[in-house]
Amino acid sequence: MKQLIKSATAVAVGAVLSLTAVDALAHKEGDFILRVGAAQVSPNDDSSNVLGANDGVTVDSATGLGFSGTWMLSDNWGLEVLAALPFTHDINGSGDLAGLPIGETKQLPPTVSFQYYPELGSDDFSPYFGLGVNYTKFFDEKASGELKTALGTDDVQLELDDSFGLAGQVGADWKISDDFYFNTAVWYVDIDTEAAVKVDGVTATTVDVQIDPWVVMVGFAWRF
Repeated sequence: MKQLIKSATAVAVGAVLSLTAVDALAHKEGDFILRVGAAQVSPNDDSSNVLGANDGVTVDSATGLGFSGTWMLSDNWGLEVLAALPFTHDINGSGDLAGLPIGETKQLPPTVSFQYYPELGSDDFSPYFGLGVNYTKFFDEKASGELKTALGTDDVQLELDDSFGLAGQVGADWKISDDFYFNTAVWYVDIDTEAAVKVDGVTATTVDVQIDPWVVMVGFAWRF
């Protein structure tokens, strides 16, 4: 996955830097651009300790369907709303807790960004950069059977706080035909949460988790 992130980023950024001529821009003021693709969320995670000085948690990657809509405010500026179908992430112990499944959670990552479309592209190619605000909603958290066994009770709940943070983006559209494009985009999203483990209705421990994922989406775009 790291190689995919590097490749997608290199394609998007390298293509931008290689252009020197200014030509007609692909997208114009008033256009609406719908982008749909496969999205991979790869956490760059870190956490506080759970029970001891040498333990923590990790959050696994997840793949799902992402989609966004951009309204072009001018030829160079757009307003994007990013959404997705729910991603499901496994949560596991690390350090002294390595090998212990903690549980799983679903999340939705709506993000609103302003995008800049520099005058480096053409009707065939349109790079863009974005900066915005992400809201991540965690829900349907489930403690694992292994955690319940380790704690000696079935009454174990896992709860994660929702998150607000900044999101940066670089992407590009390549023209396939009139109003139809191949798209690739990479985001880095600031996602921090506090996870609580409740045993028999009482909070047994809380863990601060920095998820801070790289998100790669590859798909298609339609201009209306």
